[in-house]
This record gives sequence, structure tokens and C-alpha cells, in this order.
Amino acid sequence: MQHDVTLDAIIWQQRGIRALESGRPAEAEDYFSKAVTVADSALSWLGLAMSQIDLKRNAAAIESLHRAQKLSPQSGVINHLLASLKGCKPERAPAAFVNWLFNSRAAHFDSHLSRLAYRGPEMLQQLAVNAGWNTEAGRRIVDLGCGTGLSGVPFRPYAARLDGVDMVPGMLQQAQRRGIYDSLQQNELHVALKSMTDAAYDAALAADTLIYVGRLDELFIELDRVLAPGGNFLFTTELGAAGSGYTLLPTGRYSHAEDYLLACAGGRFRMEDRVDGCIRVEDGRMTAGCAYRFAKS
Repeated sequence: MQHDVTLDAIIWQQRGIRALESGRPAEAEDYFSKAVTVADSALSWLGLAMSQIDLKRNAAAIESLHRAQKLSPQSGVINHLLASLKGCKPERAPAAFVNWLFNSRAAHFDSHLSRLAYRGPEMLQQLAVNAGWNTEAGRRIVDLGCGTGLSGVPFRPYAARLDGVDMVPGMLQQAQRRGIYDSLQQNELHVALKSMTDAAYDAALAADTLIYVGRLDELFIELDRVLAPGGNFLFTTELGAAGSGYTLLPTGRYSHAEDYLLACAGGRFRMEDRVDGCIRVEDGRMTAGCAYRFAKS
């Protein structure tokens, strides 16, 4: 009986995926290297590239992504990661990339964030505390990129109505299970905002959402319409260097310079407060982040 090498490749792939998700990139690189040796597969080359990105071996990752791209030239995931490594600046991450990144992880995403010491919702809540928010105000709040609902939990007590928006179906299923949202909408961020009525909300949240959106001027324009007079936008970012605008990082995420945020606000919003901190820890390295509260002018 002839041995099925495809089965071997799948086994190495699966081991590589588990190692990558468990934060063992060197081990994952070894598994994916074995997989591509056995069978040429876009998925294996992509996994190898992800391992190499985590190991800061960007030149090798570019080569692996080119091999993956030849096998799957229309892949939004592969093309976005190549753009991130080549210094390109697409305006936002494609839906295919976001869905690929989060949909398969949804069921255990909260525990994954716990391992990363993720502080996004905590930093946003601090902004609300600093502003003197109280539970009697009964705010109408929309959680943009709500994910599994972690960001919504600390804001439920402040809300007369709390709505969530996310494009990833698996994440919305987890958010639904929390039972904290009055409604959940599956949609891309900009499309969802355009569907909302004028002055529909008193506050908008975006915890670890803008890291998948580069260009932000359109977002602020829509928020100006959707938020009631005096409305607040609370969001986190990975902080970029002054004058850098927005930058697509090798992780596939975006950083934003503060002067760029202010320029995108364009007089529609004023910055009221900022909380600095380590937003997550990856591979033993702290990721500096900021939480902002912008108020509608």
C-alpha cells in the first residue's frame, strides 16, 4: 500500500497550528517546515510565515508568503501579511484576514487574551471612571468590534442600551452567550456605522478594534453623525511615532500616531483624556498602548 504523504503534511500542519497558538513559534516553524517539505500547501507556507514573523525573521517570512501566494494568489490573508512586511499602507485589514484571525479562535479567545494579560477593556473603563460616569445616566452605548463581549462587560452597568457590532460570526456567538447586549449586528465597522441613525448613541467603544483599521478620517465622520451632542468615543490604539500617521506593522495590526488621531477628529471631536499602559504581552514583550476618550465638540 502506497503511503499517503498528504496525511503526513496535515499532521505536521496541525502540530504547527497548536504550537503557534500556544506561543511556541520556534516549535511551530519546525513543524511547518516539515509540512512544506512533504507537500506544497498554501496553508503550511502561511503557518511557516506566521512562525517566522513571531520569531522576527521577516525576510524568511516574506519568502514563505511568496510561496503561499503562488498557490493562493487571491488570499486576503496572505496579501495583507505581505503588505505588512513590505511597508505598504492599505487603509484597513481585509475582512478575510480578520475572519481568519478570529473565527477559529472564538471559542477559547478569552483564555487566549488572559494569557496575553490583555488590558483593553480595563483601560477603557478607567476613562469612564476618570470622567465620573455613573450608572444612573442610562447611556446608549455601541461596542464597535465587540468580539466575545469582554469590552462590553464593564460598560453594561452604565448602559440603558448596549449594542454590539462585529464582522466575525464566531465571536458574535460568544458575545451572545454573555447575555449583556440588547442587540448584536454582524457587519464591517464602516458599513454598520452607515446603517445607524443620526444621534443614535451617547457613547461608542472600540477596544482593540482600530488596530485593524488604518485610515480613520471616515470613521470619525460617521461617529460625528451617529453620536448625540456631547457624545464620547472611547478607544484603544497601539501608539505610533509622532508624524507617522498610521502604520501597518509586521503583526498585521496598525499603529496610530496621536497627532494623526487629532487630525482625523478634524474639529469634530476633542481629546478629553488618555490612559497609557501595556495593552498586552506577546512573546515576553510588552505592547505599549493608549486608551483615549474623545468627546464630540
